[in-house]
Amino acid sequence: MRFVFIAASVAICALSSSALAGSFTLSGDARWVALASRQSLDEAIGVAHAYRWRFPTVRVMQATNGWYAIVAGPERIPNPRAYKEALVRTGEIPGDTIITRGQGYVAEVWKPSTFKPLIQAKYDGAKQVNLRSGELVLNVSSLANGTESGRFPVLSGAVNGRVAFTARLEESSNEVPNAEVSVVRLDPSSVEPQVVFSSFWGGAHCCTVTKIATKVGNEWRVVQGKTIDGDGGYTFDDIDGDGAAELLSIDQSFLYTFAPYAGSWAPESISKLSGDRLIDVTAHPAFRPYMRQELYRIEYLASREPSLWRSNGFLAAWVATKAIVGEFDDGWNRMLPLYDRGTDWPLTECTVARVGGSCPDGKERTIEFPVALRKHLEEEGYIPRIAPASQPESVAVARPTPVAPNAAPKEEKRTSSGTGFFVTREGHVVTNNHVIEGCTSVQIKPSNGSPLSARILAQDTTNDLALLKAERSSDKFATVRAGVRLGEAVAAFGFPLNSVLASSGNFTLGNVTALAGIGDDSRFLQISTPVQPGNSGGPLLDESGNVVGVVTSKLNALKTVVAIGDVPQNVNFAIKAGALATFLESARVEVPAASHASRLSPPDLADIASGISVLVRCD
Repeated sequence: MRFVFIAASVAICALSSSALAGSFTLSGDARWVALASRQSLDEAIGVAHAYRWRFPTVRVMQATNGWYAIVAGPERIPNPRAYKEALVRTGEIPGDTIITRGQGYVAEVWKPSTFKPLIQAKYDGAKQVNLRSGELVLNVSSLANGTESGRFPVLSGAVNGRVAFTARLEESSNEVPNAEVSVVRLDPSSVEPQVVFSSFWGGAHCCTVTKIATKVGNEWRVVQGKTIDGDGGYTFDDIDGDGAAELLSIDQSFLYTFAPYAGSWAPESISKLSGDRLIDVTAHPAFRPYMRQELYRIEYLASREPSLWRSNGFLAAWVATKAIVGEFDDGWNRMLPLYDRGTDWPLTECTVARVGGSCPDGKERTIEFPVALRKHLEEEGYIPRIAPASQPESVAVARPTPVAPNAAPKEEKRTSSGTGFFVTREGHVVTNNHVIEGCTSVQIKPSNGSPLSARILAQDTTNDLALLKAERSSDKFATVRAGVRLGEAVAAFGFPLNSVLASSGNFTLGNVTALAGIGDDSRFLQISTPVQPGNSGGPLLDESGNVVGVVTSKLNALKTVVAIGDVPQNVNFAIKAGALATFLESARVEVPAASHASRLSPPDLADIASGISVLVRCD
């Protein structure tokens, strides 16, 4: 969750507030560093937060045109051109930054919080720390760890010579103990401010432990805080303006879950002290504007580093933040075509109850990122749990604007047809995305039935899959099996050349000739099963009648002749069942697992294929 730039060796001197007296227009060497501008104030504040690490003086100004400028300064900049070139070169500021005197600024509408603890001190393990807050006398020292070498920090609070509380951070045992104590008002209902006691236990990626002493009634109590990644612990800010600070941190559950540490991002977490309880208020409506600004902050960082939109670690935190501000559906649909399908970071789930916190041998299975993310969001309370039977019908993918290039003009869509197949009893049908792309209406027709209207529920343009919903149920539907083997016999069913060939469908046999597609694309199978235009979206079945792929394309013979001087024979491709299963699970459609085990004769296999398949017509 770190975003670090190397500072440029440029002399930067912030000017005093006297430079602003009566006007935002600067003179002499004084300049504003205009980093960006936005029409939305919340978005401008979010962008400003992205620069607080570099410019403590960052703020938001309203300009004469009504826009909001994110500016730093005023800074003393004798040579604006050299200043800008140096910081652009190191990546600290965007290339379109403007160094300005600020003639067009009419009002300062936001600047960073200046909230600070009432008292703050550090303990370095060498000398005890003694502080006083009203009648409360605080002492920080350390005790020897009884089971191993090292010492851990201890905080005691006394009133009128009598010990009121003791807080021991035994998890943070070091040869040289360290701690920080802050007196800060956290509970607006408490007469006395609270005492926050924290210590970093060391290590490459972990951790700061915290305890909070608070007076409830006439009694001082010690509350256990979070164990927070890194050296720092909680930060404090009075976000809701009630005179008491909230405790800010991150949701630790996202670290290492979807990516290694360096690629992990985590959504912001806001806690509030009430009595002797820490309450997570991140999703409370009072903090939604703050979380929306946080969303704008991370989206801005991704606009500066577009590769983040392909990072599963970033996408997980982004979708979670979208859920907090009430935009989960939009975030989910934009994530689906973006996530990294080639990651080697393990994502698994236990198919049975864990024993002693561990999954029994052989009961762990690999799952795709969308499945793992939805499960995590449900478990951590970001979205409500939804039973598999409840199958939402609003998961159509919206392409993300941050990274999408300008789309080429599309040709007018003419009436076309392809193949699909039922995957649930409720009437869900899978086909290729290219079969229904651009359709204004879709009809399906079973092999021995009447045409039915269908709706498009979900599209995965990356894997060329689409999910339809027919207006009636189906007694016959596919079972899905992943893990097809090289050389395995397979069969395809579809409605190729529908205006010429049999309207009842065509059944062909072949073999799996490669476990990857063109360019070693691992999402595809290469098959020798003959297919023609119109087979697209049809089922590829094994000898037991289970779907092992979705027929998607054939090699263009004419182009291949031009390229290599030879005519390819039966070089066709199907999307693997693993990609199909992930697509269905992400659309909240329960994947029908393989149930057929015995080998079937070709006629029996053709009956199964014909029973689940439909002609898909696009208008």
